[in-house]
Amino acid sequence: MSEYQDKFSRIIDLLEDRAPQGLSISAISRELGMNRASVSKYLEMLQSSGDVSMQRFGKSKLYTPAQRVPLSELFDRLSNAIVILDADLHILMVNTSFIKALGIHRERNIIGASLFDLNLRIFSDPAIRRNIERIQQSGPYLAEMQHIEDSTNHIYLLEFAPTVSHVGRPGIMVSLRDITAWKNAEVALKNSEKKIRTIFETVPSGIILFTAEGVILNANRSSLEILGLRSFQELMNGNIFDISCYKGKVLELIRQGIVAETELACDFDRLKREQRIPSTRSGIAYFEVVFTPITRDGGGVPHEFAILFRDVTTERLARKELAFKETRYRLFFENTCNGVLIYEPIDGGSEYIFKDINRATEKILRMKKGDLIGRKLFEVFPDLPDPDVRDALIRVLKTEKPEFLLPLQYRKGKDSPWVWHYIFKLPSGEIASFMIDVSDAVREDAKAPLRACDAHRKRSWEQPASVCHDD
Repeated sequence: MSEYQDKFSRIIDLLEDRAPQGLSISAISRELGMNRASVSKYLEMLQSSGDVSMQRFGKSKLYTPAQRVPLSELFDRLSNAIVILDADLHILMVNTSFIKALGIHRERNIIGASLFDLNLRIFSDPAIRRNIERIQQSGPYLAEMQHIEDSTNHIYLLEFAPTVSHVGRPGIMVSLRDITAWKNAEVALKNSEKKIRTIFETVPSGIILFTAEGVILNANRSSLEILGLRSFQELMNGNIFDISCYKGKVLELIRQGIVAETELACDFDRLKREQRIPSTRSGIAYFEVVFTPITRDGGGVPHEFAILFRDVTTERLARKELAFKETRYRLFFENTCNGVLIYEPIDGGSEYIFKDINRATEKILRMKKGDLIGRKLFEVFPDLPDPDVRDALIRVLKTEKPEFLLPLQYRKGKDSPWVWHYIFKLPSGEIASFMIDVSDAVREDAKAPLRACDAHRKRSWEQPASVCHDD
């Protein structure tokens, strides 16, 4: 081809100088001093390659520079590496991508050379060479082949096609493309799909895929176990709306089309009775659910959805029972006629923080709950007998054996109540104390010696020699 390049360039330069006026074959022949037949042949070749355009005026043909991008320019800009061979496997044409892909020095002229004499990597592969030879011999060949280059681990896709030149000569086109990144992405996608499939099949939570109409598309093994089913076919006989006691909740999730967490209930007796789904379970179960829409890569309105769910019936009933017990405890705690205090020991038991008190304690201590909670026992009540109280609390804390305290006053004073305590340690590590106001009993005990003395004085009127001693 190189022998024609100078002629082609001269013709194109002349056409561009005279543009937009067109030139005939004869005019070009005269201007360039070239043989008319040769000019005609060159123009046909330039026209077939897209470098010039031709318009007819009667019997005359007028040629102008092509207004579109020349075929050679497009060929050179293709990202695929392309080589075109003649019938003898000599190189007729290559593009820039081929030069770069094969690492050929730009100053090296390979046009006209035999492809297999150049020792180009990739084309040294016997399988590739043999496939090209099969095309040359008009035998069966592979239109595509993949080649892994050992030195770089790059993967190439080669495409082969027989060609015919504008003058009817056979040739071969070979296209080469590096598909390493695509192959790596394909492998990564397959690995990702395998991981997702493994998770889908082994995760202990149930997963169900379904349409906006509720048609179940797929479900994992855990979902069948949770629903008491043996096979996916048994689940397919139903509908996602059948599993939930409240169809409206699922419909609202589908309408919103966003990821959401909720709780659904399933009546298995109704499921078996009305939907003929042969579950081995009975009664009502509760499921903690994560709902998600499934959108395509382009986004848009989702047509498929998924729920990931787990059975929380036992937990729900346990929470209900715990809530009932806590309510019962709180009612007992607040309404008992005795005072109840709960302390949290700190500093090894040298001090105690008020954690909770009931209404009876507020009345006995004559203080509001909000004024005590979070405060320190011996700071709020410095008049408590210490170390007796502190030592008793420490003993209970360490030995976990309950103790009774003798009646004591939280504040010194004639009107301050006398309180009796029964203290014990809770499983939480806190100290609890039952309180009873025994002020009346203590005062009665205090009056007993006075009553005895009064009786003695009465007897002294009758027996003057007697003396009443206050002690």
